[in-house]
Amino acid sequence: MNRRVAVRFWALYKVQLVLLVLIGIIAVLLWFWLETMKEEGQYPVYLVALLWILVLIASLWTGNLLIYDLIQRKYSWESAFNRRFYLQLFWTLLYTLGCINFTYILFKNHYTALPPDQNQMILLNIYGLLFILPVLSIQFGLLFLRKWKQSIVEKEHIKKEQVQSELLTLKSHLSPHFLFNNLNILSSLIDAENEEAQDYLDRFTMVYRYVLRNRENELISLAEELKFIQSYEFLLRRRFPSSLLVETRIPSRYHHWMLPPLSMQMVLENALKHNKLSESNPLSIKISATNTDEIVIQNTLQTRAVPSYEKTGFGLENIRRRYWLIAKKDIGISKGDDLFTVRLPLIEKASTHEHIDH
Repeated sequence: MNRRVAVRFWALYKVQLVLLVLIGIIAVLLWFWLETMKEEGQYPVYLVALLWILVLIASLWTGNLLIYDLIQRKYSWESAFNRRFYLQLFWTLLYTLGCINFTYILFKNHYTALPPDQNQMILLNIYGLLFILPVLSIQFGLLFLRKWKQSIVEKEHIKKEQVQSELLTLKSHLSPHFLFNNLNILSSLIDAENEEAQDYLDRFTMVYRYVLRNRENELISLAEELKFIQSYEFLLRRRFPSSLLVETRIPSRYHHWMLPPLSMQMVLENALKHNKLSESNPLSIKISATNTDEIVIQNTLQTRAVPSYEKTGFGLENIRRRYWLIAKKDIGISKGDDLFTVRLPLIEKASTHEHIDH
């Protein structure tokens, strides 16, 4: 939730709280007045009806806000729209009808000598449904329009990010075909017996091809990302043969999950940029998966000052922005005394399509 949305939400919350307090004060004063008039044997029926309506409004307002908050904690509109819609509809209808019936019976028994009969209860529930269904329809309709508008804005944001990425590529003035042609020429110049150099060049070509092929994709399977990371690790091990240790332990059951391409590579690059590497004190990076469907990348903290020419403005913030735009998920970043941890949520492809549709 950004700052502007948070401010608007808090302002709306305060307005609702003030209105509820005013309704509560009026209801309490009216109840004292009716109790006094009841002892004297005279009280207008319309005042009883007014008090019932005020109590009902306060009860429905407060109860439905609590229901909304409880469901939102487990099923947000962004992550599970359909499930959230039906849960909200079911519990709102159940609570509303229960509240109407309970308060009506309470007031009927307290202020009249006749308890409510079956016909009155049936009519009460019919009128309650006729009132609450249009209100819910308007509420969900406005919510759907707001989410639809938000989805359009976010899609435009993603397109803008892609255009900016393409502009950066154009500014480099380096054609992919030009680069691959030169890599092929370089490969032919390397001695055939120099297998290590040929292997390094092949891995570098695989890394660059992966970046070109997936730079416009929103998501990619974890299995494909891990294949890329293996080639990327190979290049790093040649660059830092004795000062970098990378350990990857991810069970195959997670391979079908999705994540934004190059997310893991950017975390590794961030670790290399901000930490010292030496043979006497190698940088250790561990990549694993958790039962909460997250990829955890931890590195030892050996902090160094980053020169200005190495600062690109991308990195972890870029990953955070892509996760939020694509799947409304946030990455986890924590820093301890000797460990820096980044948690990348794994994404189900179906849930992502559901988010984009709504």
